[in-house]
Amino acid sequence: MEKFNLKNLLLGAMALCSIGLAGCEDDTPDYNEFNYYKTYPLKELSAEAKIVRDYVKKDIVIAHRGSTFWAPEETEAAFRWARNMGADYLEIDLQRTKDGVLLALHDNNLRRTSNIESVFPGKEDYPVSYFTLAELRKLDAGAWFNVDVPENAREAFVGEKISTLEEVMKIAEGFRIKRDVNGEPVKDMTRLNEAGEWVGYYEFEVDPQDNGNRPGVYAETKEPYLFSGMEGDLAKFLTAEGWNVTASPKTIPTTPGKVDVANTNGRFILQSFSRQSIVNLEKELPGVPKCMLLWEDESASYVRPSNTIESLAEFINFSVEYNCHIAGPSIEGKPNKYPDLTEPWMCEMYHRAGMLVHAYSFDTEDQLRKYNGDYFYGGVSRFEDPNRTVQGNFNYDVNSNMFIDGGFTNLTDLSMNYQKREVVGTAQEVLDALGY
Repeated sequence: MEKFNLKNLLLGAMALCSIGLAGCEDDTPDYNEFNYYKTYPLKELSAEAKIVRDYVKKDIVIAHRGSTFWAPEETEAAFRWARNMGADYLEIDLQRTKDGVLLALHDNNLRRTSNIESVFPGKEDYPVSYFTLAELRKLDAGAWFNVDVPENAREAFVGEKISTLEEVMKIAEGFRIKRDVNGEPVKDMTRLNEAGEWVGYYEFEVDPQDNGNRPGVYAETKEPYLFSGMEGDLAKFLTAEGWNVTASPKTIPTTPGKVDVANTNGRFILQSFSRQSIVNLEKELPGVPKCMLLWEDESASYVRPSNTIESLAEFINFSVEYNCHIAGPSIEGKPNKYPDLTEPWMCEMYHRAGMLVHAYSFDTEDQLRKYNGDYFYGGVSRFEDPNRTVQGNFNYDVNSNMFIDGGFTNLTDLSMNYQKREVVGTAQEVLDALGY
């Protein structure tokens, strides 16, 4: 860890020398002397923005797409599982149908996560915006998972449907889709179009397997050119559903001692890789927590491949200007092998600007231990010992600002166990209890 950070910081110092931004001699400064990243000018969140930031509690577990490992991603099965497992947030990717319905789907098309090839042959690569909600309800969004992840396959996943944003919020509130005696979703015939046709909505019922957890929702918007005006649509929908904390939010029935994020001002967090979408979200939903996601991609104007202190500072300053209370950087490691944008010096910069750090995506205990800083403490987690002390000789200050405040995970059970939080049953047992 020490050697890895030193390498990156020295590379940054060399880059500064080469462009004349810092006076350098032939001798390269050691880590203890090199504090450039600590003093580089950064904007800081305003006092008002920090109040909104503090709506979000520390050490949150964010269920990435519900789960990509235990159930078909962004389906009712994945979100019910994450809720009952104890996740603080259900994470979704927002898209919009041809008839204007906001739904949860990651990919730009439906080829990977549905049977669209057999239902709509020749339209496999069409975007979601080409289809109405009623058309999308014809798709099986669960059977593919049994082929791709056979070790976690379940017959009950066959026939799972694409989820709407409304359904995700209802699951967070303790509901599920109502089903008939054959297990088919019951169509809501009170919501019809002008021609009297069903438009794709299902009825809800109190989930008999709900265990009382009330997670929030952490929603990612896409590039505005894909869904013009989505941010405004989202603001109207959240207000109508009582989930906009700035506009008379509703109280959601809760169970003492359970996750209750859905009843806080942090019940809904906005996130995006798109700078323009962040600008739009700040306009449409001020006072709602926001996360600016990072990816090492120059063409998308995120963080430049050189990954310099200057480029990170520019990213942070933009985020602060538009009241992004959270930085969402990637972590390295299998299975995704993302670039590491959550190094200790980077986290110190995010925190110096007043931002929280919610990194993505955690799939192993080693990743959890690394980015929570355990290896500076002889492998001891603060969740095991809140009074842990640094173990080792380091030429720099080891402090809490070097580490994360929460993480996106495909394995909520893993993160819950790592944090020593109460978990009733294994991942498989929770799915069994939910009827899968």
